Amino acid sequence: MNVLIIGGGAAGLLAGIAAVENSTELIILEKMERPGKKMLITGKGRCNITNISDIDDFIRNIPGNGRFLYSVLRRFTNADMINLLEKNGLTTKVERGGRVFPVSDRADDVVKTLVKIFTAQGGIFRTCVKIKKIITENGKFSGLNTNNGFSKAKRQS
Repeated sequence: MNVLIIGGGAAGLLAGIAAVENSTELIILEKMERPGKKMLITGKGRCNITNISDIDDFIRNIPGNGRFLYSVLRRFTNADMINLLEKNGLTTKVERGGRVFPVSDRADDVVKTLVKIFTAQGGIFRTCVKIKKIITENGKFSGLNTNNGFSKAKRQS
């Protein structure tokens, strides 16, 4: 199966890592010159990766009705996130309030680790690609109009 993810931020990177093992071709399109740009400013440039609180505490601290996140947070937990990074060479530490940061205190190390995981599994990045329009035919994705021109979707069997 071919997969195209629009956006190489935290969500796009993690979606790509999750999808790459079941894909024949996986591409992340990112409008910026590099992926994870907003991650670089989280935690004052240190990247507050997650929190060690249990899921019930997470849900209680989400404004509004956070209960809809239970199934997602049970499938990929904060411990899973920490384990993913640590098994790929990024050590973490826990600070006041249960906040988790890279030991290096560098958000860039988190971004580099996620990119490394994605590309090591065969994922492809295309940066500086601005989506102008998503093209559909008969309710199905058929292509993209980008700053680089039009790209037609490959036929799916």
